[in-house]
Amino acid sequence: MTKIKRLLCLCLCLTVILSFSFPLYAYAASENELRSKVVSVAENEIGYTGTSSYSKYGEWYGYQGGWCTTFVMWCFNQAGSSYSVKLYGNIIPSGGNCNSMISWFSNKNQYYKRNSGYTPKAGDLVFFDWSENGSSQHVGIVSGTSGSTVYTIEGNCSGAVKSRTYTTGGSKPYNNISSIMGYGVPDYSSVAGSKSDSAAQNKTTTKSDSSKTQTKTTEKTNTAKKETTTKKETTTQKETTEQIALENLSIHASAYDLKIGDSVDLNYSVEPYGAAAVVGYFCDEEGIIDINADGKITAIGEGTATVVVCANNELYSQCDFTVTQAVASVTTVKSENSDKTEEIITNKSTEDVLTNFGININALSKNRQLYMIPITIISTTAILSIFIAIIKKFKHK
Repeated sequence: MTKIKRLLCLCLCLTVILSFSFPLYAYAASENELRSKVVSVAENEIGYTGTSSYSKYGEWYGYQGGWCTTFVMWCFNQAGSSYSVKLYGNIIPSGGNCNSMISWFSNKNQYYKRNSGYTPKAGDLVFFDWSENGSSQHVGIVSGTSGSTVYTIEGNCSGAVKSRTYTTGGSKPYNNISSIMGYGVPDYSSVAGSKSDSAAQNKTTTKSDSSKTQTKTTEKTNTAKKETTTKKETTTQKETTEQIALENLSIHASAYDLKIGDSVDLNYSVEPYGAAAVVGYFCDEEGIIDINADGKITAIGEGTATVVVCANNELYSQCDFTVTQAVASVTTVKSENSDKTEEIITNKSTEDVLTNFGININALSKNRQLYMIPITIISTTAILSIFIAIIKKFKHK
C-alpha cells in the first residue's frame, strides 16, 4: 500500500513538472468568431424594453438619454469580455453619438457611405438618416445581408431592442434601404488571433534576442552615436506625449433650458490642466439647436437635443439641451400698399426682458434659496415701516 502511495505521489509530481515545462496557449478568436459574438450578444437582447430615455445600457455607460449608441457599445463590451479581448473603446469608440461615431470611423478610413459599393458584414455598425438631412440620428448592428437586403439589430426602437429588415421596396423611413446613411467597419483583424500566453511571448523573445546578438556585435561601433541621439529623441517624445495625455473631459454651460432664439456657449475643461485637446461638437437632433465649431449653441426649435463633445477623438462627454417656445403676444398688421398681412411680436415675456438685461432665469430659479429669504426679510421690513409710518401720521392728527 505504501508503494502505491509513493507511486501516485511520483506521478502527480511529474504531471505538475510537465505542465509547467510546456507553454499553455489561450484560445484566440478569429475575426469571424468575434463578429458572430457581437451579433449573438445583440440578438440575445431583442425584446428588452426600457423607455426612450432610460435603459440598462445607459446605467452601464453612466448616461441616460437616447440609447441606440450605448446599446451598441454595451454589445461590443460584452462580446470582447467573453474572449478576453478589448473591443469597446478599441475597435469602436468609447462614447459619443451617431455623428461623432461616424467621425471616429472616418478618421480611420473605416466608414463607407451606402452608395460606396461596400457590402456590409455581420458585426458592422449601420448609421441611419431618417430625415435625409445629411446627419445621422440612429445606429444599429448589422446582423446579416441577402443581396440588397440588410438585416439589423437596433436599440431604442420606440424604447426597445428590435430586429429590422431594410429593402429597396420597404416602407419609409424605418424599413427602406434609403434610410441607411453608411457603415462603420470595426477593425476586428487587429484583435483577432492574438494570444495572451506569456510563455509563448517569452519563447518568441528568446529567439528574437538570440538573433539580435550577432547584429548588435557587428553594428555596435557604428551605432554608438546614433543610440545616444535616439535616447534623447525618445526622452523628448515621451515628455511631449505625457504633456498632451488627456485623462478627463468636462463640459458646462450657463443654461440647459432654453427658449427659441436663445444662445449659450458650451465650454469644456480637460485634465490635467493645460493638456492639448482637439475638440469637436456633435448633435444628432436637427431643427432643435444649431451648434458651431466653437461650441456656441443657438435654440431654433422645440425639443430636447443631446450634444456630444469629443476631445482628441478619444474622450467623450455629453449633455442635453431642452428648448421651448418663447411666450409673446402676436399682432397681425395689414400693409398699406398691399393685402399682405404681417405678424409682429409686440409683448415679450418677462423672461425674455430679463434675459435681454443679461439675467439668467434658469440660474435664478435653481438657486431660489439664495435670494428668497433676503427678499422676504426686506419686503416684510418695508411693509412694517410703511405701517408704522401710517400709524404715527394718524397719532399726530
